Amino acid sequence: NKKGRVKREMFSKLRTAKYMKATATDSEAAVGFVGKVQRMARVHHYGLRDRPARRGKEVAYDERPLLGISKANTKLIEDII
Repeated sequence: NKKGRVKREMFSKLRTAKYMKATATDSEAAVGFVGKVQRMARVHHYGLRDRPARRGKEVAYDERPLLGISKANTKLIEDII
């Protein structure tokens, strides 16, 4: 409602290649976050407790899944394999 306000989805920049790392072996593949973003992503994904500032109070965050594969996607992947 505020004029000039940019409404953006939370964590939208985390989907970029800059913050993601992909690794693979002959039997598995994994995608994850790199650097300092990894801790922040883990806290928000699982709904853990963290301090937003060094000397700040500890805050309990809501669970906000950032990455994941739904059961339908899992079934599709299994069928393809």
